[in-house]
Amino acid sequence: MKGYKILSMILSLALLVGVIPSVAMAEQNGYGIVAVRPIPDDITFPEGDSLENNIWTRLYESELGIHLTYEWMTPVAQYEQKLNLSLTTGQLPDVFQVNAAQLMQLVDDEMLADLSGVYESHASQYTKDVLMQDGGSALASATFDGKLMAVPKMSSGIGNTNVLWIRTDWLQALGLEAPKTMDDVIAIATAFTKNDPDGNGQNDTYGLALNKDLYGMAASLEGFMNGFSAYPNIWVEGKESGLENGVVQPEVKNALAALQALYKDGAIDPEFGTKDGYSVVNGDAGKGKVGMFYGYFWNMGWLTDAKTGNENMEWAPYALVGETPGGALAQVAFPVNLYYVVSATCEHPEAIFEMLNLQLDRCFGKNAQPDIYNVDSAGRAIFEYPLIYSEPPMKNADAQKAVAAALASGDVSLLDAEQKGYYNQVVSYRSGERADGWAQNWAAEKMWGELGSMAVINQYVDGNKLYHDRYYGSSTQSMADFGSILSQKQAQVFTEIIQGADIAQFDQFVTDWYDLGGRQITDDVNLWQSQR
Repeated sequence: MKGYKILSMILSLALLVGVIPSVAMAEQNGYGIVAVRPIPDDITFPEGDSLENNIWTRLYESELGIHLTYEWMTPVAQYEQKLNLSLTTGQLPDVFQVNAAQLMQLVDDEMLADLSGVYESHASQYTKDVLMQDGGSALASATFDGKLMAVPKMSSGIGNTNVLWIRTDWLQALGLEAPKTMDDVIAIATAFTKNDPDGNGQNDTYGLALNKDLYGMAASLEGFMNGFSAYPNIWVEGKESGLENGVVQPEVKNALAALQALYKDGAIDPEFGTKDGYSVVNGDAGKGKVGMFYGYFWNMGWLTDAKTGNENMEWAPYALVGETPGGALAQVAFPVNLYYVVSATCEHPEAIFEMLNLQLDRCFGKNAQPDIYNVDSAGRAIFEYPLIYSEPPMKNADAQKAVAAALASGDVSLLDAEQKGYYNQVVSYRSGERADGWAQNWAAEKMWGELGSMAVINQYVDGNKLYHDRYYGSSTQSMADFGSILSQKQAQVFTEIIQGADIAQFDQFVTDWYDLGGRQITDDVNLWQSQR
């Protein structure tokens, strides 16, 4: 408790000099909450502020009467280990963040407060709406024996589905049309490699980008594999019964064979195994070395510097295509892997919903002021300051529809503050102005415009073109025990196959996957399904 005493001394000093004038009021009329938390990477503050004293902690006090103090904080990379050590003492803070495995253990040890009652009485209607935007899967994952034992940190699963990014100026240069099938994707990748799409007379381009981890935010495999009806790393309906992991299905083998052929044909950079997604997009794509990749809706934000230097470079997002016309299903992983919990000894468990209500309202609700509470004028990520934070899963999809409607009508009266910001960026870009920030406005066009990447994702939603992860339960002990080695094995084998190893290695991989713990995980997942 040494850190807590030092923090108390700091707060007392702050009171004397008037830095935190509302603390005395909060202590008199409100209550205190002790927490622990990770420190976000690269977080910055206005002068005089910190995680202990900032716009959000002051808002907790002035609006809620909650005086928040931190027993300890540690960088994100060290948080899980430090929390595990702390949990062994049995002395828990009032409110803190856990992963799925820690949640399960704390529930088993009966160390957490049942939040069912305070959810009903203290969660605002908007908060309840946000927590149900995914159909209730997130809340279900935090519910044990009918009791709500945690608050899921909401985010968007559909926001992490893949779109296919293609350099359209290269398409036009080669007289090619947008792809309708996976055969078209492969043909475009080959043409981008062999037919000098940049017109420099050199054989220096690649058709399809991959990153060293194979999956992730950009230059990833999910979208390509979805085109072969393969859904790696999520749980799918088994061929006969039950749930099976998508990574061991035969459709994955077909996708790997196609990637191997592209690699052999020179359409994939032989050094992809050394580059992360950012390096591929900001580096290779930005320098005109690659013309196509699968990734997230916001990937053009990594190309603004390149666009500034090469105004003729043009990209467009396309919906995933399948082996036959009509499109593919885009996989949607269950997005919740972090939860907020309350100690069983906390005197005010309602605090967790009071803080969440406030955060959702000021960031996304009727009283939203994103330039104050999300990202300020200096570019600081203010959304990283609050102890409790969630995003409405449908926020971005709804924003794109609202922006597109306003662009068509010119009526901005129905836009909230965040949506109006996107609208203004698109309008500014379309005006032809090339002042500072125009490339960022170009990226906004590529996300929020009528033909933007979020419009593609809305096509998935409205056209029922999504394949959702069939498992949304808590992390099992077997996942904790075997997940890492299975991921390493997959990355090794899949990379070797893409680079030319015998495709039959996939069959051995399936056997090894089950033997190395996959069978136990599959059994646990199906036990969960049987008890739903």
